[in-house]
Amino acid sequence: MTYPKTPPRGSSRSAIALLALIVHTSSPAEETRTELEPLIVSALRTPQEASTVTSAVTVLDPDALQNQGILQIRDALNASPGVISTSTGGETGAVGSLFIRGTSTAYSQVVIDGMRISDSTTPLGNMLSASRIYDLGTIEILRGPQGAVYGGESIGGVLWMQTGFGKGTPSGSAFFETGSFNSLATHAIAQGEVGKLSYFLAGGYEETDNDAPNQEFNQRNLALRAEGRLDEVWTLGTTFRGVDSYYNNSGASDDHVDAALTTIYANGRISDRWTARFLAGYQQEFYDSDSSFGNYGTDMRAASIATDHEITISEKIRLLAGAYVHRSDFQNTIGTDENRDRYGIHSALEWDVIDDLTATAALRWEDYDAYGDELTWRFGSIYTIQATATSLRGGIGSSFRSPTYLDLFGSSFGAGNPNLKAESATGWDLGIEQKIGDAHSLELTWFHNDITDQIQAFPTPPVNVPGDSTTEGLELGFRGRCMEDALSYRLAWTYLRESLSDQPRNAATASIDWKATDKALIGIGATHLSSHSWGGAPLDAYTVARIHGSYQITDSIKLHARVENVFDETYELSNFFGTTIPGAGTGVYAGVTVDW
Repeated sequence: MTYPKTPPRGSSRSAIALLALIVHTSSPAEETRTELEPLIVSALRTPQEASTVTSAVTVLDPDALQNQGILQIRDALNASPGVISTSTGGETGAVGSLFIRGTSTAYSQVVIDGMRISDSTTPLGNMLSASRIYDLGTIEILRGPQGAVYGGESIGGVLWMQTGFGKGTPSGSAFFETGSFNSLATHAIAQGEVGKLSYFLAGGYEETDNDAPNQEFNQRNLALRAEGRLDEVWTLGTTFRGVDSYYNNSGASDDHVDAALTTIYANGRISDRWTARFLAGYQQEFYDSDSSFGNYGTDMRAASIATDHEITISEKIRLLAGAYVHRSDFQNTIGTDENRDRYGIHSALEWDVIDDLTATAALRWEDYDAYGDELTWRFGSIYTIQATATSLRGGIGSSFRSPTYLDLFGSSFGAGNPNLKAESATGWDLGIEQKIGDAHSLELTWFHNDITDQIQAFPTPPVNVPGDSTTEGLELGFRGRCMEDALSYRLAWTYLRESLSDQPRNAATASIDWKATDKALIGIGATHLSSHSWGGAPLDAYTVARIHGSYQITDSIKLHARVENVFDETYELSNFFGTTIPGAGTGVYAGVTVDW
């Protein structure tokens, strides 16, 4: 998506930011700078340099992750400090779980192509079941309460993703991989620019029997972006994403998900100081679960219209404002047939107080049919000490979690509670980022969240728990390159002093990649979780290691291989009071990529 940028406050900073966004999938020679100094879109829903972002955010490059043999979104997100991305329901294809800053899946919001897809009507877990990253151009993980910018279900943070962008001379690629557990994955991409039109088209298929019995899985994906420059000012575009998947849920049920998301957007400048963005989106998700006890299914449809505006008031002050309306319809097989409307407005102010000091303030009001309205806010600041390349960042804000349709109306697991209140939260963080030379970066952030009226879903019917719940901890990220960029590394570590659902006290993911020759790449990685329970029976600590490698045979043909769980570690994904879900043992995979 092309984002026209208002000429900034009498400096060249925003011109540089706009150029960086247009070439955000840059050439290999620029990868080091992009890795360490990304352009951030998610923090205020508009492009801005990392040096002015007052929230903690991690940017992931899908192309770089694929070169490391990381192919699924669920695995990729663990590269961010403060994040644990896994599944508590099974291996590939099972419902995924996202734990940001000690919260659980329902407390984080997902935005794809500018449209919010996880909320009180749509669970996040299905999207995380086995989604691949090959059709994404951008992944950002925005951490901490973001209600003032994104509304509900953003207590832990926001996962922001965009479908890939077409760029340059038309080209294509095809990927094929096979390996353990009767696994097969293949996809193809066609993309490029023709005159004023750019396009990106990707489609794929995968299947696996998984290591555990009765967990067969298959999935088809399709993604599209088409974007045209109407003139020097306005850009018009559309996206489409579709998925059709089947999963054998440990023999207990056959689960089928059929989902689609489409958007139409227009971005442009109303004046030299005023940039406008308009978005209309439609989403649907149909879920069916057939078991010996009968069928349980849900049909969800949602439509949304949103607009965001950016106005340069003066050389040092920028105003951002927006509004949206959203309607959802939900039916299930136990008799629920409901529709709900919500709408809201938001505004934010970004102020360059002095050189190298930026402050932001944001306010949002929303009204929900289900229970009423909410007012959320956030204040933040960032100060950079140029002499030492040190950035100090801090923020405080509020958010909320609205009751889901399942909470309100029930499911096959039990009755709902239409009298539930929304959860509310206030959280703050303090952080430091230190650049070491031109190629290394260290970040450290302490965070704290207080959550009131927490919804306890089980045993049913759900209830609001009296008192406050707290999440608190420390995030550390360390990344960089050395040996003339031949060696790169990344570490993400999270310490949770307090959390929801008895999460691991310590969680860490690390990787090292070595470009041994111009054609060969070798890498190792590991993920560690200390003892935890996910709210059920205790689970032992475990460390799972992986290795990967690739070799560029010709300019257009590359071979790759990877080994997951190298040491065949025995571990459990979950244990809900005697029902054990094991993790996969050693898996070996190999394949080829052909470019043209």
